[in-house]
Amino acid sequence: MSTNVNAGIAFIAGIASFVSPCILPLIPAYLSLIGGTSLKDLEEQRPLRWGAVVSTLFFILGFTVVFIALGVLFSSAFGLLGNATEIIDIAAGAIVMLLGVNFIFDFIGVLNFEKRLHMSGKPTSRAGSLLFGMAFGAGWTPCIGPILGSILLLAGSQGSVAEGTLLLLVYSLGLGIPFVLTGFFLSPAMRQLARLKKHLGTIRVASGLFLVLIGLLILLGRLKGFNGFVFGLAGSLDSWQQARPGEARLVVAAVFFACALLIALGYSARIGRNRTKPGDAATPVAHRVVRPARVVFFGLFLALGALAAV
Repeated sequence: MSTNVNAGIAFIAGIASFVSPCILPLIPAYLSLIGGTSLKDLEEQRPLRWGAVVSTLFFILGFTVVFIALGVLFSSAFGLLGNATEIIDIAAGAIVMLLGVNFIFDFIGVLNFEKRLHMSGKPTSRAGSLLFGMAFGAGWTPCIGPILGSILLLAGSQGSVAEGTLLLLVYSLGLGIPFVLTGFFLSPAMRQLARLKKHLGTIRVASGLFLVLIGLLILLGRLKGFNGFVFGLAGSLDSWQQARPGEARLVVAAVFFACALLIALGYSARIGRNRTKPGDAATPVAHRVVRPARVVFFGLFLALGALAAV
């Protein structure tokens, strides 16, 4: 059971790495480099975008291989320490907490050292994207380093190579899936990333506090207790669902319908903001841009709500 919760932590850490100040601003450059063309061409030409998405998958595979190799290395090294579980927990927890604090205040200068492979040209093949991903994974950046290092320490503290490999695989998925979604929904994703850039400071602090919390749980040996609490809560929800299936269906349906409503309200608010000023010519309704992704998610949540209700 603890593996499942640790995997959830690793997945969140992967997403936190994606939105970190060292990666988020460079996403357009990464996509352009992986796709082998300009970002404008990727937005305007769907075939080029599909090709970029496929190349992105190979890019993700590249850094996943590197991260898993590091996870196997850390898990094996910690496994050689035998039964010194308490010492491992204290050391790993303290280091993770230190990395979390440094993530916020950036006071350890050596962590600002970067070693990246600077490519003179763009990857021209799937193999090139794979190698680019491996170079990305092997590079040490001041933002992704503390998060990746924390997951490596968490993997090593498990004392199992299989569990360590799983955690780094899930971490890679958390980092890689946003890359794929960004490439697939390029235009709306670029707008959302531009909005996120305004909150990089908040994201940095939240990610650092997340690492400090995980480090504290490891240090105190309470991570398994936290896992037990989460699964106990899940068990209580499951018992409630079995005892009152009708109420459970209505709650789930209400959540999906609420998501659909929020999307509709957001679209209505956007239309209101885009209305012309008094005295200007009105914009025809037919010319207002309807975002396909917004319509898809609205229909998806609406359908899920209806299915849950019946």
